[in-house]
Amino acid sequence: MRARWPRIFALLLVLGLTAGLPAASAPRQDESFQHGTVGSRTYRLFVPNQPPRALVVALHGCWQTAEDFAAGTRLNEMAERRALLVVYPIQTPRDNPSRCWNWFLPAHQSRTRGELAEVLAVADEVGWRHSVRDRPFLAVGFSAGAFMTVNLACVAPDRLAGVGVASGGPYRCGVGIEGGLQCMRGYRVDGGESAAACRKAAGGHRLPRASLWHGELDSVVEPRDLVALAQMFSFLLGAGVGRTTHRDGAARSVWTDSQGREGLEAWLVAGMGHAWSGGSVRATHTFPSGPDATEQMLDFLLK
Repeated sequence: MRARWPRIFALLLVLGLTAGLPAASAPRQDESFQHGTVGSRTYRLFVPNQPPRALVVALHGCWQTAEDFAAGTRLNEMAERRALLVVYPIQTPRDNPSRCWNWFLPAHQSRTRGELAEVLAVADEVGWRHSVRDRPFLAVGFSAGAFMTVNLACVAPDRLAGVGVASGGPYRCGVGIEGGLQCMRGYRVDGGESAAACRKAAGGHRLPRASLWHGELDSVVEPRDLVALAQMFSFLLGAGVGRTTHRDGAARSVWTDSQGREGLEAWLVAGMGHAWSGGSVRATHTFPSGPDATEQMLDFLLK
């Protein structure tokens, strides 16, 4: 029995069972936060008061609900000001005991099957209903949702205008339960290897603009993952050396492509653990004193 514990612990950590307590009760939402279903995948949808100009797909982390993620990021509030639809696909305990996205399983690292195919189907349905289906959409995610957002960027870059990744890591840095654990702990992460795997999955399409965020004290997903993830994107975007400045208690690095356009930014937030920077105290996994990740992400990705 003792020999089984490393494997059992790996399972618990990858599933998010050691990442913290279950999400707090979700705050009440107004009527603009709707329910929907596509196939077997349920979702919440924020609809702005003016005609939407784009869609955002938001993927929550382990233990979180769509309501908790929306409250923590204040994404609906930001979307109202920018006329954005925001759809929150929901991962239930039936899909994963801790409501994590199964980013580390090969079945969910392809656009044609598994959870990624279901997320794309939700985006298609919502986009069709609100007349933005033909426009590239943004995708943002936290933790397991961040890893899934990276998967989405690599397998469906033609569908995306930009991605926001908070506490995530590079594509296929870990395959299977034990591989996922190793990736989260920062072992065997290689930006070059992930870039090669992502390039193959992308099928010749250019990757979207990316805004990457991580806490320097994150003990669930090691900050080394941010370095490898930034390397992966910079390789694929043809960017050179990043320029780093310090602002609002964080180090921000920016990369430009061969034509001088900013295509990638990476924020390392001082004093922050496994959390969403600048998030609301009304929700879980937030770091209110940090720079506002939601505001900065949207500003960068919508340029």
